[in-house]
Amino acid sequence: MGMAKRIMMEEEQQRGVAIEIAVEANVLEQCEFHDDTFFEGSEDITEAYKLGNAKISRGELEGGFDDRTQMTDLIKEVVEENCADECPSCTHYRDRD
Repeated sequence: MGMAKRIMMEEEQQRGVAIEIAVEANVLEQCEFHDDTFFEGSEDITEAYKLGNAKISRGELEGGFDDRTQMTDLIKEVVEENCADECPSCTHYRDRD
């Protein structure tokens, strides 16, 4: 496997871990119909930061983050990318009629 592909796979894994943390902290919700779609949850992003930092302290993260700042920056990024009020796919199908 080439270096570029390995880096892409590591970044994908880190993004997945960041999304999992945000979902577990109720900052993001996963659509029950679209597994790859997330939207705004009920909690503030600081809850995800706290949870992620606690997981790092307990040695529970296998995301390969270099440090806590990298993890919190990625949590912020995935939350901002998925900040819709509801699942965009469900909204699209609902609004077609």
